[in-house]
Amino acid sequence: MSEATNQDEVHMTTHELIAHHGYIPETHHIWTEDGYCLTTHRIIAPNKPQVYSTDSNVTSNAVQTVINGLEGENESNLSESLITSQESKSIYSENNLQSKPPVIISHGILSSSADWVLLGPSKALGYTLCEAGFDVWLPNARGNTYSKKHKTYTIKDKEFWDFSWHEIGYYDLPAIIDYVLEKTGHSEVYYVGYSQGTTAFYVMGSERPEYNAKVKVMVSLAPIAFLSNQRSPLLKCVVHFYSLMEFGSSYCNIHQWFPRNKLQARALGTLLRNAPNALIKGVCNCWFHLIAGFGSNQLDRSMLPLIFGHFPAGASAKQIIHYSQSILSGSFRKLDYGVIQNVKKYGSTQPPKYNLEKVKVPVAIFYGENDFLTHPLDVQKVVDKLPNVIETKKIDYPKFNHIDFLWGRDAKILVYNCVVAVLKRFRHL
Repeated sequence: MSEATNQDEVHMTTHELIAHHGYIPETHHIWTEDGYCLTTHRIIAPNKPQVYSTDSNVTSNAVQTVINGLEGENESNLSESLITSQESKSIYSENNLQSKPPVIISHGILSSSADWVLLGPSKALGYTLCEAGFDVWLPNARGNTYSKKHKTYTIKDKEFWDFSWHEIGYYDLPAIIDYVLEKTGHSEVYYVGYSQGTTAFYVMGSERPEYNAKVKVMVSLAPIAFLSNQRSPLLKCVVHFYSLMEFGSSYCNIHQWFPRNKLQARALGTLLRNAPNALIKGVCNCWFHLIAGFGSNQLDRSMLPLIFGHFPAGASAKQIIHYSQSILSGSFRKLDYGVIQNVKKYGSTQPPKYNLEKVKVPVAIFYGENDFLTHPLDVQKVVDKLPNVIETKKIDYPKFNHIDFLWGRDAKILVYNCVVAVLKRFRHL
């Protein structure tokens, strides 16, 4: 990615990024039962001959080439030699679009729909699925940069921020699924969730099991339900102070965490472009590797200004508090309001656990061995409790961490092609 292009894209919206990359964007506004407006972006590929292949031999050879390269000294340009850029020039036809199965890609906490297009054409997951023949929808969860509207409240009202990822699973995902099905005329969607996007799906599947019938297959990237074995040194320290987060939310009127700030993004981007390499590496370690996992060289440091132009995109304090409780309790359960409020809200002193056995959708799980947030033991707990796991795959690169699923230079070869293969297996079932 050229420096000029990088700087231009820092300040673009997801809609503008999609258009800038040569695709046709649509922006939809989806209203939930409880009054939130969710901005959802759709990627449409102009008509052109299909060049995508998921031939197992080709994919296997490409993965092995990547692994061999990563084990050597030169890790910088593997993707450029493996992935050929494709240009989109022509106009799409509505009939062709309606024939494509819809896939929803759900982002993680503090993120947005931009995550799925930042790598650019032929590399980002959104474009990979689009070129593979899918109708791609990129929703934004309530409270992030793109979804800050409510029928009654504004973002200055504490009531607006009174939600965790439970509400995202209970209200947001069903609203998105129903809207996409109505808009496309299909009876089922495909679903790809990353991090919080998996958590919310597990909530929906267990709390609103009628939606299992509306999802053809679900792909879990870096699945998060159980967190007792997470290895992030930063989170291990911070999580014990989550009561201070609750205090700040309740008494100091701090309900939103890490919102996207254009001025801040501009200043940080300028700093990252002009700072010494050692400082850039330090920022990367501070913001990402302490949480995601050390040792991976998948993140191209030249992308940092672009990434920080779109990330973090904001979240409610309750989302972070809820995850903190999950780390400490070791359980996948609803928000703990304290004994008195739990009795009033749940009828018991302890919050109820989510019943993953109700998630009947076929699920494929992909995880990284070096992902500090998804320890293999916690992943195995998810696998053991879900009744219909069709595949569990460890990424074929030992240093692959949590953020590599989003911005890894070889994410397409190591992960995205495998995701496409899973989804295509269900297209004619």
